[in-house]
Amino acid sequence: MQRNVQTFIDDVTAEKVTQASLTGTYDQLTAQVQPWLAKLVAAVKQDQLAQITLTTTHEPAISFRLETSVINLPLANLTEIGKVTVADDTMPINVYMIAESEVLQSGLRIDELGSVDDVLADQANAEKLLTDWLSAQVDRLNQITAVED
Repeated sequence: MQRNVQTFIDDVTAEKVTQASLTGTYDQLTAQVQPWLAKLVAAVKQDQLAQITLTTTHEPAISFRLETSVINLPLANLTEIGKVTVADDTMPINVYMIAESEVLQSGLRIDELGSVDDVLADQANAEKLLTDWLSAQVDRLNQITAVED
């Protein structure tokens, strides 16, 4: 899956992004990985950009998202994406795993899951990588909050 950068920016601006959300209990997030990834896969199979959110009830608040993008910046940072890319370029669309919380040092953690093509070609590996990443984010948040207590 590829997009012209300007077309990508125009699509995000026009909100031509499949959005969905799931909820899960904080201590059982990994059980939500398969349905979370499945929502993303369903969108990208239709050649759609996607932003799939996994919400939890937890203090401090944390948000987990899967987003498709041309670079490793959240879709909310569209202005910055436009500044660091060339509008005429065609780039592969990648899937990024995003964790946002006020307790994270920068407030944001973003990692690449892989290109859309790679995720579609090996969904089992993508699910394993996503599960490991989600567990690591939960562990990190637990360590931070344990220090603060």
